[in-house]
Amino acid sequence: MRLFDRSEVFFKVTLIPSFSSGRRREEVELKVFMNLSEFKLKLQRLRGFLRVRKLQGVLLSTRANYSWLTCGRANKIRSDIEKGVASLWVTQRSVELWCNNIEENRFRGEEAKGLPFEYRVHPWYEKFSPPRHQGAKKEFGFNTASDDGAFGTLNLKDEIAELRWSLTREEAARYRKVGLLSGQAMEIVGHKLKRGWQEEQVAAELSRELVLRGLEPSVVLVAADERLRRFRHPLPTANKIKQTVMMVICAKGQGLIANLTRLIHFGPLSLDLKLRHRACLSVECALWAASRPGVEAGLAFRAGAGEYSLQGFPGEWKKHHQGGPTGYETRDYLATMGEKRKWVENQAVAWNPSITGTKSEDTLLVTSKGLELLTPTPHWPMVKMEYGGKKYSRPDILVRK
Repeated sequence: MRLFDRSEVFFKVTLIPSFSSGRRREEVELKVFMNLSEFKLKLQRLRGFLRVRKLQGVLLSTRANYSWLTCGRANKIRSDIEKGVASLWVTQRSVELWCNNIEENRFRGEEAKGLPFEYRVHPWYEKFSPPRHQGAKKEFGFNTASDDGAFGTLNLKDEIAELRWSLTREEAARYRKVGLLSGQAMEIVGHKLKRGWQEEQVAAELSRELVLRGLEPSVVLVAADERLRRFRHPLPTANKIKQTVMMVICAKGQGLIANLTRLIHFGPLSLDLKLRHRACLSVECALWAASRPGVEAGLAFRAGAGEYSLQGFPGEWKKHHQGGPTGYETRDYLATMGEKRKWVENQAVAWNPSITGTKSEDTLLVTSKGLELLTPTPHWPMVKMEYGGKKYSRPDILVRK
């Protein structure tokens, strides 16, 4: 089922209670209508940003920032570029939506419906020229900012991204639904795929299940056997599954991205792979334990790097990034040893530790009350872990016959 219908801002979630043969599909409809208070709160953040930076306005053109300000609407035709097909010009007085005449009706009727925007529309066959400042003779780029540097504006992409970090209550609710549906897609394919399938077939099934749920497959990685041991970013190929396969998805719904990784193994699991996976989960628990509001992201990274050494894999963290904050981007930035930026309340994070041949990844919400898992897979085998006196439940390798 689709996540939502844009014209009605309507969620529809399909819950699948089990993976036994002849399972019954239970459908639950969850209607969530956009609350304009969320939009107004975000507009306040932007206008406060303008005051602090002493800017006349800010132009938002990236897909991520459009989805953020519009509370989950889309701004695309193509999925392979960061910039959308419309821009939002925000000042202290108004918000203008800039687009061409091809997109105008769709944005008025769907992607900006109900939002208090003014429209500046230009013919698709003519080059768009931004307006001059009101009461000034300066060109548009004077004393203005943007998230991509368009029209000579000051590119403040990273600073603008920080405005998105602390998710609103409504965003967190949407994220839970995106994570739930992403986990469902992962579980269905994990229990469905067979030995001998090509990696590309696995990727096709993952994409299909995501799209059926109204989600966009932003990233789909699949690797089996030797390719799993060789590559950290394995694009799917015609390689056939013999024993072990890894599935990685970054699924976008209403602008928010759920990131998760799971492994499947056919036949008896070797002791070496089992120990490697448990070591990887220990690193993940170390990363989780240090992810708290007000704490530098670099502290969590150092805790994870230290756990790699304690588990007997001191150099593995150098072979692949460990993740970082997420939300409207797959990662807002990649955490490193010296990262000074701190976690904020209700910020999403996706850590993804890996040890050659295995990996673990989920999306979490960092809160003062603890971490909330956003990408559950309740029909996946779990491992009970303990780190720093706290208990964690983490996904094991799914063993199939």
